[in-house]
Amino acid sequence: MAVGWAADKRAADLTKLPPAATAKVDYLRDIEPLFKSRCMACHGATKALGGLRLHLPAQILEGGDGGIVLTPGKSAESRLVHYIAGALEGKVMPPAGPRLTAQEVGLVRAWIDQGAELPKREGAAASPASIHWAFQPICKPAVPRVKQAAWVRNPIDAFILARLEAKGLKPAQLADPITQLRRVSLDLTGLPPAPEEVDTFLKDPSPDAFERAVDRLLTSPHYGERWGRQWLDLARYADSNGYSIDGARQMWLYRDWVIQALNADLPFDRFTIEQLAGDLLPNPSREQLIATGFHRNTLVNEEGGTDAEQFRIEAVGDRVDTTGAVWMGLTVGCAKCHTHKYDPLTQREYYQLFAFFNSQDEPNLSFPSPEQSRRLAELKRQLSEAQKALAEYDRLHTIAKGESRKDDPARKLLADRVAALQKDDREFARSVNTAMVLRERPEPRPTHLMIRGDFLRKGPLVRPNVPAVLPPLPPSGTDGHPTRLDLARWLVSEKNPLTPRVTVNRVWMQYFGQGLVETENDFGVQGSLPTHPELLDYLAATFAGVPGSRFPVSGSAVPITGNKQQGTGNREQGTPWSLKGLHRLIVTSATYRQSSKHRPELKAVDPRNLLLAKQNRLRLDAELIRDTALAASGLLSRKIGGPSVFPPHPPGTEALTQVKRVWTPSKGEDRYRRGLYTWHWRSNPFPLFVTFDAPNGNVTCTRRLRSNTPNQALMLANDEMFVEMAQSLGARALREGPSDDAGRIAWMFRRCVGRQPEPGEAARLGQFLRSQFAAFQAEPTEAEKAAPRDRPAGVDAPTGASWSALARVLLNLDEFITRE
Repeated sequence: MAVGWAADKRAADLTKLPPAATAKVDYLRDIEPLFKSRCMACHGATKALGGLRLHLPAQILEGGDGGIVLTPGKSAESRLVHYIAGALEGKVMPPAGPRLTAQEVGLVRAWIDQGAELPKREGAAASPASIHWAFQPICKPAVPRVKQAAWVRNPIDAFILARLEAKGLKPAQLADPITQLRRVSLDLTGLPPAPEEVDTFLKDPSPDAFERAVDRLLTSPHYGERWGRQWLDLARYADSNGYSIDGARQMWLYRDWVIQALNADLPFDRFTIEQLAGDLLPNPSREQLIATGFHRNTLVNEEGGTDAEQFRIEAVGDRVDTTGAVWMGLTVGCAKCHTHKYDPLTQREYYQLFAFFNSQDEPNLSFPSPEQSRRLAELKRQLSEAQKALAEYDRLHTIAKGESRKDDPARKLLADRVAALQKDDREFARSVNTAMVLRERPEPRPTHLMIRGDFLRKGPLVRPNVPAVLPPLPPSGTDGHPTRLDLARWLVSEKNPLTPRVTVNRVWMQYFGQGLVETENDFGVQGSLPTHPELLDYLAATFAGVPGSRFPVSGSAVPITGNKQQGTGNREQGTPWSLKGLHRLIVTSATYRQSSKHRPELKAVDPRNLLLAKQNRLRLDAELIRDTALAASGLLSRKIGGPSVFPPHPPGTEALTQVKRVWTPSKGEDRYRRGLYTWHWRSNPFPLFVTFDAPNGNVTCTRRLRSNTPNQALMLANDEMFVEMAQSLGARALREGPSDDAGRIAWMFRRCVGRQPEPGEAARLGQFLRSQFAAFQAEPTEAEKAAPRDRPAGVDAPTGASWSALARVLLNLDEFITRE
């Protein structure tokens, strides 16, 4: 029973209760009209103060946020009666308007005393009505007809063009081929196309050359890295525990699972189910257990003197909030302390979601690699043999009275061998790969509503369930106790309207800088309306496999075949939930392939380009800026997966936290791994990434903001890693480029931005190169510092330094860090 209600019960003045009616009371005839006229303005379908709804018979008995409001057979103990009778000082209901007469209160008392019988009519447990667009079922709209039909390459374009034509606008011209290829390469793999790839693309005469390039990129293992980084933002991934101590953790197996799942085009419904409830699947595999690391990315407080239960509750709350944001696009956390102020989500319903995540253990399981398994097996074999040899020696050599085994040199050798192997076994076991996973407890914990969100103030017991405004959970198991697996399946069920809308909107946002729903994290009443609602539902229906939906092949492209490991998203047969199919549909549209050049005529009609009469220029994400520079310099390691690494770190920044971090730069190719693999301390993230707006991993991040600050330019110009990359690029130009300056400049320019320099650009770069050479000739010491160590034989320091300086200019271009 709620704490607040217990106090109310003690304070009630029972002498103010009118007597109960003596006649038989009928709910439909006598009680429902009273509730409708006096109560449902505040406790009905559109408003539920205190989480109490009286328009649904099933919810009347459940009560509200403060617990039950009536006890069948005991009207004198029922809070509802105390309120309507004025038995509680200052708590008379309704608070305004005509109050119930003594006779009407007597009817309510009699109904409760007679058992509070409720009708079992059809729809009694139906969801409360909501006209909000996001909660409505998804129906696939018809593709509109347009005047400029020749521009349309797939259905996306028809929806976009219909809006443009209604405003008297025309779409932009397609971007030039090099821009299109660089754009889609960065968007699908996070890496720029090499000049050789650009040349191959430009020489391809087929009408589906772009579609063929898209298919190649979708099968690249780097696709999983690019889109895995986006998912890890949602998963609040990090390599440390958070809070002030922020100790290290091992989470990279989960990160690698995400990359592999995306590369294999694991259907999004399975992608969801395995992360939320992989441990509850029949005979879960190693990968399905690792997938549950999604909800082990919560913070862990290692400080002494803390209340472990408090921080367990904090972690469970974070799992509820993250699930609501990632799959439902709702601010469910707003209902933690009270019923949501805007959305039809009660505090009770928040804790019903909480109950799904309240009964898990949090083990760290060992998952040795094949090589580690072989090494462990060999250590076990050697230890077993050594122990047998020692036991056999003891059996054959009896100890005389008064003697000690320590005095036996032969036995000491055998015992030392056993001890050394035991030590090796323990130490190696500590180095074996581990993963933080979730496992369901044999018996669920009881879940209480928490009064005002305080875990010490327990309200009424609640059972796992989903918000009433959404489709109900299907029947579950023999005990009727739903699990996380039921929740996960419900999120991706064909009746749930939120997950497909939220997911396709978030993907769209990555390609255009803004979602069709601008508030990508809030599909609730306070969120933005869709700019193109029919297009949003078309994409959602197609993605989720609404009957009759499928991903069409763009233009004259050949059917996509793909395979289990590196599929490109073939959805000709209507297979649902393909992320690669969704990506392909978007990037092969004419809408996506438009030029991003400024159009002055749009300023008055559509200043924010919401109608998409052109593409949007987008600065690259933090990790991709570094990845692109590594690729241009020739230093990039293309190794996929493995433990996190430590690229060079600006000196002094490791001491910016309560616990000093020793950051020892990695050696060899690990120094040049993609940013996705950089070790991420929550309390002290990698400085370059912070400068370019990467999240800290404390909470889910559904969208990265893009800032423009002087620190960004300073970082690109002076960071140790960027200086090294510029030196490498300069040395490459001298080693691999043409023999003349103009040819080398063009060679470097193409590796940085994909295209040839304009004559004016080439002239300015040549002038800069000559001025730098003269300056370095005058300062030989500075030239030696700035020149690359790996410059070709015969190239002097001023020459090497001047080409490195030119490379620094190219790596600092706005065009270099921008996806046009």
